Amino acid sequence: MLHKYKIADVVFTADFIYALSTHLLKKYEYSGDEPAELNLAFSMDEISAKALDYKDMPLPYVENTLVFRAFCEHVLANRNGLIFHSSAIAVDGNAYLFTAPSGTGKSTHTRLWRELLGNRAVMVNDDKPLIRMEDDGFYVYGTPWNGKHGLDTDCKVKIKAICQITRGEQNHIEPLSSAQMLPVVLNQTLRPQNLGQMDNLLELIEKMLGTVKTYRLKCNISLQAAQLSYKTMSEGV
Repeated sequence: MLHKYKIADVVFTADFIYALSTHLLKKYEYSGDEPAELNLAFSMDEISAKALDYKDMPLPYVENTLVFRAFCEHVLANRNGLIFHSSAIAVDGNAYLFTAPSGTGKSTHTRLWRELLGNRAVMVNDDKPLIRMEDDGFYVYGTPWNGKHGLDTDCKVKIKAICQITRGEQNHIEPLSSAQMLPVVLNQTLRPQNLGQMDNLLELIEKMLGTVKTYRLKCNISLQAAQLSYKTMSEGV
C-alpha cells in the first residue's frame, strides 16, 4: 500500500514490503496537497541482495536502512540537507546538538538537560536528526530514525550550537574553531554512496560551521555538567 510522508519538509511516497517501516514512519504520515518529490520502494530482490552487506540483520531492518539511505541522499542532492549522528534538543526555540561516538554519553547528557530544564526542553531527535540549510541559517528536524530510546519530535528548530562530548571526571567546556570541528562533524555524518555528492556534503558542513557556534565538552554524568553546558551554549560564550 502506498503511503505519503513528510520529513524535514520533504514530501515523498513509499511502498513498503514489511510492516516495520510503516510503523517507524507513522508519525510522519502526510495527508496534505504538496506533491511528492520521490517515491521509495524496494523489491524483495533488492532487499535480499543488500542483506548480504548487513550480516545477521533481519530483512525488515534492511528495507528500512535502504529507505533511510535513499531519503538522505535525495535530501543532500536536492535540499541542502544532511543526517548528523547526534542528540538534538531544543530549548526556548533554539536547538543544541551533541555529538560523539555511540556509547560516549550524548543521550545521557540531553536527558540531564531535560531534568534541568523541564518542559522547556524538547527532544528533536536522539540519534539521527536531519539538518538543512535555509536562507536565514541552519535548522534541525526530527526524523523517525531516533535511536534505541525512541525519542523524536516532528519539528523544525534553528540551530544555535553544536557540541562534541568527551568523557572526563571534571566538567569543562571550551569553544572549538570550525577547522577543529570539521573532522568531528564529518565523521558523524552519513557519507553519500554517490561519491560525486561528497563535495556537496563538505561544502554544506563548512557553511554550517561558519555560522553555528561549536564547542567541546568534557563531562561526567552529573546535573552540574548540564548546567555548565546549557549556560555556556545558550549565552554563546
